[in-house]
Amino acid sequence: MPSILSRNEKFYVFTNFIFLYINVLITFSLIYLLLDIFQLGPLINRFSINDPTILLSDKLLNSLHLSAKTLFSDSYSYIIPFGWSRVVAFIEGTVGFILPAFMMLKFLPLGNVKLERNKPSSLIFKLLLRSLFVTIGALFVSLALEIFLVPNKIIDGGIVGISIMMSFLTGIKLELFLLILNLPFLYLGYKQIGKNFVVTTLFGISMLSVGTLILYNVPVPTDNPLLASLFGGIFLGVGVGMVIRHGGSLDGTEILGILINKRSPFSVGTIVMFLNVFIFSTAGFVFGWDKALYSLFAYYIASVMMDITIKRFH
Repeated sequence: MPSILSRNEKFYVFTNFIFLYINVLITFSLIYLLLDIFQLGPLINRFSINDPTILLSDKLLNSLHLSAKTLFSDSYSYIIPFGWSRVVAFIEGTVGFILPAFMMLKFLPLGNVKLERNKPSSLIFKLLLRSLFVTIGALFVSLALEIFLVPNKIIDGGIVGISIMMSFLTGIKLELFLLILNLPFLYLGYKQIGKNFVVTTLFGISMLSVGTLILYNVPVPTDNPLLASLFGGIFLGVGVGMVIRHGGSLDGTEILGILINKRSPFSVGTIVMFLNVFIFSTAGFVFGWDKALYSLFAYYIASVMMDITIKRFH
């Protein structure tokens, strides 16, 4: 009996499943991040190898704990259940993701699109291409932060910059401010731009986390703050521009810049730069004016490169 689905439709189903998996991974990662902020992570890691009373739900929660935590950290020792190998834990986590994955079908970009038989799907190609460029853009931003800016104590802008200052002043965990301050902008982006934008943004933020993890403690090429500001700004602007160009964002101020850009003659880079002027002015009182000025210079370079990346490669 011939297959009911065409070759293109089979590829469509397979691609949908991949994106389902990615979205569920990101969703549970953000849930665990919130639990970790409030020191509640151990509550979902109750697996005991010799305890027959442990429910299947607890085992699945432990798997979600593993999968979520490894997306944001390189710490495995206290997560893997009592000597189980990473391979077994990964398989367990994969099984745990299958059921909720199908429940998220309606939230995916491909969810309501019909493929024409015997015709190549340009939509799937564009979606895969978007994921590729968002990943590259996020890695460029990771490179700017971990190789040039952060090691030279040059302050980041946007929500990250505000979170760094608030964490420094209050002593509260940085992750808490990053999560809380970005949530309103993600909701605003969902309402004004669309759910595909929010999905792409969450994907980009996750790739940014992976990139900073990979590049953590990589040897720094220069300790000259001027060179660090210049090259950090270039990589930062190109990376953010690529993500925005392909339908996503990496920071709440970028979402605000996109929305203002739709209703004003100002470019996204100019709007973000204007917002960061106020952030860097405040940072001058907190960290010192020399670092604030270098940060301002880096973001001027970044805003120029962002506009070039968004407009010239449109």
